[in-house]
Amino acid sequence: MPRLHEDASQSDGSGQDASLLHLFNNIPSPNPEPESIIDPYSKSVMYDLLQSQVPGLKSQLYPYQRRSAALMLQKEVQPGTVLDPRLLHVKDQESGEWYLDPVAGTVLKEPRYYDGVSGGILAEEMGSGKTIMSLALILATRSLPTHPPEHFRAGDAPVRKRLASLSEMAASCATRNSVPWRPYFDLFKEQSGDDYERCIETLEGNPGYYYLPPPEPHYVGRRSRQRIEPPKKLLYLSGCSLVIVPANLVEQWEQEIRKHTEGLKVLVIARAIQLPSTKDLLKYDLILLSQTRLETLARQGGGLSESPLSNIHFKRCIFDEGHKLGNSSIRNPNNLLNSLDSLNFSSRWAVTGTPSQGLFGVDAQQTGNGTTTGNDDGVSGIDTARPITGSSPEMEKRDLERIGSLTAVYLKARPWANKFMDVGDTRADPKVYLMLPKHTPTGQGRWDCLKSTLNSLIIRHQFAEVGDLLPPVDHKVVVLEGSYQDQLSVNLFSMMIIFNAVQSQRTDRDYFFHPKQRESLNQLVRNLQQACFFGGSFFSKDMISTAVNTAEEFLRSEKVPISADDKHLLEKAIRVGYVAMENEVRTLSNRFHELPVCVNGFPHNLSSAWSLDGDLGDAMCSSSGMLLALQMLIYKSASKPEQLNSLLNGRLIQEGALERSRMLDESLKQASDRSATLAGNTKLGNDSHKATQTLRANVVKPKEVVAADGALGPLEGAKITSTASSKLSYLIDSIIKHQEDEKIVIFYENENAAWYLASVLETLQIQHLIYARGLTNKRKGQYVKTFLLNSDFRVLLMDITQAAFGLDIRVASRIYFISPVLNPQVEAQAIGRARRISQQKPVSVETLVLRNSIEEIIIERKQHMTQAEHDAAKTILHVERIYNWIKDARIIPLPNDRTSKESQMAPLRTPQYVFGRGFGRTMHPDDGLVLDDSPTRKKDGVGELPQMTNGLKRGHEAGPGANGQVEEDASSSDKRDLAARPARRVRFTVEADEE
Repeated sequence: MPRLHEDASQSDGSGQDASLLHLFNNIPSPNPEPESIIDPYSKSVMYDLLQSQVPGLKSQLYPYQRRSAALMLQKEVQPGTVLDPRLLHVKDQESGEWYLDPVAGTVLKEPRYYDGVSGGILAEEMGSGKTIMSLALILATRSLPTHPPEHFRAGDAPVRKRLASLSEMAASCATRNSVPWRPYFDLFKEQSGDDYERCIETLEGNPGYYYLPPPEPHYVGRRSRQRIEPPKKLLYLSGCSLVIVPANLVEQWEQEIRKHTEGLKVLVIARAIQLPSTKDLLKYDLILLSQTRLETLARQGGGLSESPLSNIHFKRCIFDEGHKLGNSSIRNPNNLLNSLDSLNFSSRWAVTGTPSQGLFGVDAQQTGNGTTTGNDDGVSGIDTARPITGSSPEMEKRDLERIGSLTAVYLKARPWANKFMDVGDTRADPKVYLMLPKHTPTGQGRWDCLKSTLNSLIIRHQFAEVGDLLPPVDHKVVVLEGSYQDQLSVNLFSMMIIFNAVQSQRTDRDYFFHPKQRESLNQLVRNLQQACFFGGSFFSKDMISTAVNTAEEFLRSEKVPISADDKHLLEKAIRVGYVAMENEVRTLSNRFHELPVCVNGFPHNLSSAWSLDGDLGDAMCSSSGMLLALQMLIYKSASKPEQLNSLLNGRLIQEGALERSRMLDESLKQASDRSATLAGNTKLGNDSHKATQTLRANVVKPKEVVAADGALGPLEGAKITSTASSKLSYLIDSIIKHQEDEKIVIFYENENAAWYLASVLETLQIQHLIYARGLTNKRKGQYVKTFLLNSDFRVLLMDITQAAFGLDIRVASRIYFISPVLNPQVEAQAIGRARRISQQKPVSVETLVLRNSIEEIIIERKQHMTQAEHDAAKTILHVERIYNWIKDARIIPLPNDRTSKESQMAPLRTPQYVFGRGFGRTMHPDDGLVLDDSPTRKKDGVGELPQMTNGLKRGHEAGPGANGQVEEDASSSDKRDLAARPARRVRFTVEADEE
């Protein structure tokens, strides 16, 4: 037996220590070879793609997009063959060549090849235009016929009831044999101008087809032995592409189709409508099918095998966000994959920027590289640039499992799709051949085996070739000095943790950090994170009093010996408790479950009625809820002098008292704290405020006119000057500063924080949308389309859990994270919603961090964690440094000079008028939304960007919300010009009952 050794000339130098992420990011860039294409029609189409001269494509492709689309075509029409990746090329001592499978222990003299996959994985960078690449491929190949599988011959000539015409017989023969007839007629039309409509109608009326052989016959009954012969299944050949997309991306795909293409026959199947007949489906070039609708069809009686879709052999299937297909296995495919197996395609594509969770590409690093700035106003910057290292073995194992499933079950690439019954071959288990011993004890894989598999399936440019085309990202971490109220809220959580730790001796079952209290600890941490935005609603005065009294009794009794350090901690925590109980702003926050704001310039005789505390004074402590109710009241009477005079002469005081009483009653109904009570009578905190409730305003008729300037008398000078939340004040200042020139996306993790922000935006008439978790897919699509097409909407609040994968929000060039995101992949995906190839501006990203809070520790650890550590951290409690920071809570020193309510809040740089232009106006939930195919809705001037009126105003004839020209008000006083008066209307985002 000759001794074998590996052929060194075949080695590429990639060792076993290379990470999966490294292999993914170093996949060779696409290099299509049109000269290698044998079919002249396909070759011509490939040249059209490479020159971006595709009929029906309105947009010009970037060079890299052309190469990717051309290679997709090449893989479809001429997939070629691939060497069995399991084989290792070796030589004996006489230089004789052999092919060894070390796992199976087989040695072959000749290499073993498999047919290449017709399709693959389009895995270009996030935002690089994978949708337009797919559309370009569909448009370019409309004229190419779809061929039946090689092992099925074209269907026999049809048996007709009557003698057919010669044209019909010729048409049937041409389509059954996949003759490319469309290019001829396209050429005739181009040269002579003749359409040959009747010939084309005849060809389209006689679609090609073939028969699937019947399954094995079976017998019925024990005695009769009656043989049942299943019928053959007729499949029609179609040039249509089936594109399957997540439900929330259907609207986006429709928009991209309208934007980039013309003449494409498209059918959208997203809702519970009856499917057209098979013959009708054959008329379309593209069928856009939502994943939820596909799953619904699969669950219906008979499943997809009884659907008209199953009677068609499609040119291709394009599965958008195809990484979802990896959540299965070859032995146990999920319902989605079973559904797809009921349909027939010539080619299969999975489109995703991240084939698996750990393969997010080097783009994630690029989004973190930016400059930072600081200033003297309590804001400082931290550079977010940091290296990202390879994934952990556990993460790589999960990634390899997903890639193996996607390859074997969906793409059906051999040898990974081999089955036990395949004759003359062996099954290739990805867990054995692709995984190394560091991934699993049974792993005997090699990176060269994995590399050849990835290279044969994935189309992806290296980042160096496309990175310069994506907009630059300037990412800053902005550290804010918390307001007095912010610091007090954080201290109250520290107080509860200290009380609990010392009195439980850090061992009892009712210790926050006891293993049995994991759920309680998770709730505590969530509440602590929310308190970094606003925590005034947590812990009532009675709860604090109970906890403080218990701690004092614990110290007096001396029943349990404690250290001097613990005693000192308890004493400091007790002092914080007394400060909180005596703090009126904090008490009001908790009593009303509202975020206090300070209003200056409000008439003294009215301030007691419209404040939370009932005090008279220059600085009124109110809330957005109170101010919205006041705005609505004034708005309804603004154009009616008698009613307005009645309000100003006394009735406004009565209405304010009623509104405050109503708000208090409402908060009392929600005030129960059902969180656990643990050692030391400590609570976890509970913000019982309902984040999803509608803002308190009644819909009014938009045609009502606001009174002329001066009619509101002393109310006109009222301005919001500060808020209890440092982050809220910063966001409001930033939105006011940038909204005229940029659209803004604000990512949030906590719904209450989003509600507090939205309520102030309502008060300031800043139109916004909330892309919340609970919206229907239809509504989500409408919101994205509206944000893209309607320039009136400048701000989009988005739940961070909804930001990943596929969404295109390219009109936004400014992004804010209300709180830091620990996982860099989640952060990169969120930024990728705006960082698109079609983005026209640099993208500015700011992550807000409260100083001396848990958020500082999160951002510090994030910058120094390896990717392996990120993979292992399911929550922030799995990061040891963060866990210990919470466990070893300390009290932040509070300033002693913050005696007034206003001094305890965070000031706005630019005070905002309460009664700015358009105040009190509300909209119907659908008003302004782009609900149909039209680019914008023109009602009430929607669709054009209104001029901002900060320091300026419109002529009276324009009316509120109209898009009249802006003219300077020469009579306005200097102090009035210092405050912003945005001409915005309220936007309600809580939808009514919707299917």
